[in-house]
Amino acid sequence: MLLVFSVFAMLLTTQCTNTQSPSPVAVEPSREILTRIDTLIVRDTIVIRDTIRQSVEPIGVKTEKMNVLYIGVDNPLTVTPRDARISGSGAGIKLRGEQGSYLATVGQPGEARINVQTDSQTASFTYRVKRIPDPVARLAKSTGGQIGSGEFKAQGGLGAFLDNFDFDATCQVTGFNLVYVPKRQDPVESVNTSARYNEKSRQLINVAKPGDIYYFDNVKARCPGDPAGRTINSLVFNIK
Repeated sequence: MLLVFSVFAMLLTTQCTNTQSPSPVAVEPSREILTRIDTLIVRDTIVIRDTIRQSVEPIGVKTEKMNVLYIGVDNPLTVTPRDARISGSGAGIKLRGEQGSYLATVGQPGEARINVQTDSQTASFTYRVKRIPDPVARLAKSTGGQIGSGEFKAQGGLGAFLDNFDFDATCQVTGFNLVYVPKRQDPVESVNTSARYNEKSRQLINVAKPGDIYYFDNVKARCPGDPAGRTINSLVFNIK
């Protein structure tokens, strides 16, 4: 009995002497922190050492629409962890929001950097900054081709449409040149300074007949964030 007690005491003394403080926390590529826990469990004088894993949420920034920030619109962002601190730089970026949900606005093409920081992690994410894509000019739903005189006369001007663009943005036609080419006659031009026909253009439209051709050239449109109008597609209509 005395011998068993002595062996048990020696084991306890050895364990207490060799026990070290837990190793410093290290972040693995998998973003897990290993915490070493030394426990002494007496079961038939056997000492068991155990290790557990604690998961750490990685830092991240996700654009809600696509991997680009667009000028002139609010760009939704989701940041993880939700309590991370964020800041931005480049391309005139401004951030607003909280708790992981943010809106980013940018002012000029180039690159913008979003910096995310927690108490234990820091990361930066770079995004391309672009202006809104060119809209498509249409007369009603058409970009050109043959059209009946009645349908042609019923329209009041041109529209600019953003096809397959996932943001809530609207572009406006700011002007165009209308060229009327009557069958076997000289062309007549009218310069419009808005999306709507001016008085001269309306008169030219109202005389449309089969065989006439109408050109819509130098079409200008302005989208959110544009300092001035941009040139977009031309249209040609043949009256049938």
